[in-house]
Amino acid sequence: MKKFSFLLFCIALMLGLFLSSCLKTSGPTPQPVLRIGLVGGSGGFNDAGFNQSILTGFIHAANDFPMYCQARESKTASDIPVNIDYYLLNSFEMIMTAGYESSQAILEAAQAHPGTDFVILDYSATSPPANLLCATFDVDQSSFPCGFLAAWWAYNQNNMNPVTGFVGGPEIPEIRQFSVSFTNGVSYFNNLYHKNVSIVGCYASSFSDTLQGARLADSLLKLNASVIFTFAGKTGNGALYKVKEAGKWAIGVDVDQYYSIPQVGSILLTSCIKELGLMTYTILGNYYNNKFPGGTVIRGDLSNQGVGMAPFHYYGLLIPDSVKTAITAIETGIKNGTIKTGWPE
Repeated sequence: MKKFSFLLFCIALMLGLFLSSCLKTSGPTPQPVLRIGLVGGSGGFNDAGFNQSILTGFIHAANDFPMYCQARESKTASDIPVNIDYYLLNSFEMIMTAGYESSQAILEAAQAHPGTDFVILDYSATSPPANLLCATFDVDQSSFPCGFLAAWWAYNQNNMNPVTGFVGGPEIPEIRQFSVSFTNGVSYFNNLYHKNVSIVGCYASSFSDTLQGARLADSLLKLNASVIFTFAGKTGNGALYKVKEAGKWAIGVDVDQYYSIPQVGSILLTSCIKELGLMTYTILGNYYNNKFPGGTVIRGDLSNQGVGMAPFHYYGLLIPDSVKTAITAIETGIKNGTIKTGWPE
């Protein structure tokens, strides 16, 4: 599945994301039966993570299924309802959005337009209407073992004052799901091995401010953090570059950022993956085949490989087998319920 995610990113990069604010299938397109519209989350599609992963799955589905697919990116959250309205005015059969910032607009649109189908990725509505499908990810299940790994690495680098940290996006539930479980993963390491790894962290005010991400990472580095987990969109990407500049280590998010941001690949221990691209592709494939479970919430978790940890890449030989075995045991414990991630709080 990780190879599939990498393949999807290669496809997106080769196509150059062809962002003229929308994408269309190449060549003359006969009027198709199904018209699918994607509204990107704030920050644009070229974020090397969340939005780009969704777009890549969308492109792959557009190539594999004879549907008319169009995508409109959102630079800011205020673009999202405008883009939804565009698809409604043009009578698209399905409109897909993603993230907390889209939730109010998509819920209102779904309630006002019962004849249109809607999808929101990475958000779970309470009792969604019959024409809205929610797809969410139990990312705490992959963030927790990332915390364990970060704690081990920090202790291995400085056993006198080991510190790990995080730079998160705005403090919404979907971001706290990362930070709470990551923190609990650090605590699990401390309790298991009787260590004292500290954790420091901060939340950004947006997902699109790389300079803010760099400043926040710098503040954690000054507190002696040797490993920083970033989960803040483009803001987090700025943090990754600052960590590399400082000669420290990081954990990426959403996709295997060793591939999506190769410039920082040398400092990434792993990435905390959400299979957004694969989820997008699967939903659209099912929709083409008249399978649309509107009014429900579907989940990606460790058991169905909807979330997970990326390979260790450069650090595969530096992380001992005992730590890898411990991580596998943690994942097994999470899946069978004997280990709790701390989420929901």
